[in-house]
Amino acid sequence: MNIGRYPTSSLSEGKHIPNEWTELLIKTLNDTYEAKAASDECFFDVYGKTFEEEFILIISYIHKTDYSKSPITLFISHDNLDTSKKFKEAIDSAIDLTGLIFDDIFSNEDWNEYVLNWTQNDFEKNQFFYKITRENISLTIQAEELLKQ
Repeated sequence: MNIGRYPTSSLSEGKHIPNEWTELLIKTLNDTYEAKAASDECFFDVYGKTFEEEFILIISYIHKTDYSKSPITLFISHDNLDTSKKFKEAIDSAIDLTGLIFDDIFSNEDWNEYVLNWTQNDFEKNQFFYKITRENISLTIQAEELLKQ
């Protein structure tokens, strides 16, 4: 399954973004939206991969017990960078952009503005692309693993 903007960005390819980055993003989201997540009975799930052409962050806001409730999933893509310093700066900016997008989503109780096509967003000197879907990335990953067997 292709998860990015480029055909080579599939779940079964690429390298995982280091756990320290995904854990930092989960902690930041949980701290920032603690009251909202508690009242919605939801949690954040974060998945990240880096490929030759791009890195992808996938952030899902998922109900804790009712899997029939569609999650809100944000995909963020950024072209890969040539140095680890630039990569760190872009990841930090992606975390900030994630917060702004979820602020917008949570500010409207009737929010339903899914963006199924990649949309460009220039943010903090970085060019990001994002889309917002109803996909449960955890279930997609599990399905991909089952299909491999």
